Amino acid sequence: MATIGQVLSWEPSVIGDAADALVSRRRSLVELQDEMDAGAPPSSWASGAATKARGTHRRLWLRLADLIAEVSQVATALDIAQVALGRAKTELQETLTYAAGNGFSVDTSSGRVSDSMCVVEKAAADRRAICDEIVDRIEQGLRNAGHADTELAETLRRAAMENVDGGTSSFGDASTRGADGGGRDLLAPPEGGSAHDQSAWWEGLTPDEQQQVIAEHPEWIGNTDGIPAWARDRANRGLIGDYRGELESEQKSLEKLGLGPPVNQYFLGKLGTVEDKVKGLDAVEHTLGLGNRQLLLLDVTGEDQLKAAIAYGDIDTADHVAVFTPGFTSTVAGSLGGSDREMREIAERAAAQADKYGDGGTVATVTWLGYEAPQWDTTLDPNRSIAGEGAAQVGAKDLASFYNGIDASRDTDPHLTALGHSYGSLTTGLALQNQTGVDDAVIFGSSGIGTSHLSDLDIPDDHFYRIEARRDVVADLGQFGIDPSHLDGVRGLSAEAEEIGGTRYAESLGHSEYLRNDTTSQHNIASIVGGSPDRIVEDGGKGIGDILSWPLPWTY
Repeated sequence: MATIGQVLSWEPSVIGDAADALVSRRRSLVELQDEMDAGAPPSSWASGAATKARGTHRRLWLRLADLIAEVSQVATALDIAQVALGRAKTELQETLTYAAGNGFSVDTSSGRVSDSMCVVEKAAADRRAICDEIVDRIEQGLRNAGHADTELAETLRRAAMENVDGGTSSFGDASTRGADGGGRDLLAPPEGGSAHDQSAWWEGLTPDEQQQVIAEHPEWIGNTDGIPAWARDRANRGLIGDYRGELESEQKSLEKLGLGPPVNQYFLGKLGTVEDKVKGLDAVEHTLGLGNRQLLLLDVTGEDQLKAAIAYGDIDTADHVAVFTPGFTSTVAGSLGGSDREMREIAERAAAQADKYGDGGTVATVTWLGYEAPQWDTTLDPNRSIAGEGAAQVGAKDLASFYNGIDASRDTDPHLTALGHSYGSLTTGLALQNQTGVDDAVIFGSSGIGTSHLSDLDIPDDHFYRIEARRDVVADLGQFGIDPSHLDGVRGLSAEAEEIGGTRYAESLGHSEYLRNDTTSQHNIASIVGGSPDRIVEDGGKGIGDILSWPLPWTY
């Protein structure tokens, strides 16, 4: 594999010049079609000489067609290589600039990355994350460059050593056949790569190859963090029909199997799961039909539930992005519609706040149902019970990757806010114990975030908020770490009725009204999401709430 220094020394424009010259020559050769046709022996000529003349003319015609195909093949290969090598070189140049701007040096011979700064322990994890990003981008930049170089060399070898068949139709057809042979094999995404690996791989593809991936291999990118939202959306939309067909086929098979005891209960349970997944696809398609949505995740392989994530707005361009993780009993079939509506309302309020009081930036929100949240029927399963962290720990890994993928897929990082409700706040808290790029976090109705120390979270100081409404017993449980209201460093936001800027906002009561429209709680969340923290109304109370005045069983 070439070194960074070698790739930086390459001149893709020289390859482009050669491609342009061959294209010009190909055009001249194709234009010989009329002359060759006019020079064919006349059909009225009947003699032995005529037969030889026709044979000679035909052989010349075929040789010229093969030559046109060969020129076209090489021209196409050079054109693709110019774009691919240029993108790889640009990726490496930008990575070196990014490294230098963050105090890292890169050896262009060995690729070794060194940190030239002395940092305090708290910043060490952030430095390691930046270093890992640089290493990943370099690795994929070199991989992309190596693939482009290898594919071009192979095409040139074939053109030199093997006969390129121009066919027998026309010189124009020969040109097309040659161009088709000049294409290169798609470079598959890095298996198990980070979000930055995937982003660098995607950027190394030519625009035509990106479209080819979407059309032929949507499964490569639909659920892959680090790929731009527009591409994930198109890929996942294209897969809906396939997934529906697979599920409906499985549904028919299970209906036949679950006919009698003793196996019927097992198969009926499996059938119920498949039927719920089909209903989940219905909910996904209905939500997408509302418009201005992006389908960023669609996974039918879950043990019990369909997993999905839908954005309201454009994740690729929004200045402010929020990711909401719901909690106990949430499913795509049953929860997507309501959560999507709430996220649309948050986005609209946040954008209004940003426009009037903040930076005027655009806002996009995501409903992330990318994990199998605990359900009533999993209560006795220790790995998936609402009483344990098992489901949240599994989900947190994917959620952290999703956060990172938003930043990795963009040239500029958005202001990123994590939102978590109830058990979803635990999933959020566990995710934030990784490097995620999240700038603000708001949890509400939380029985704990998986730690009793805010310092365990990778979140800027004074940027972690909690909301606890009256009569929300869940928020006082402290089941997964201490009650978030008592975490040192957490900032409390009001859920009471308040008058803000001349507008009266309603109180949120109990466990399920935090995102209700026209409430103080919704206003506070939207203010954080839209980058207008000076508009929030704080609540510093750390009491035990009003549990004693609300004796009804708690609900999630």
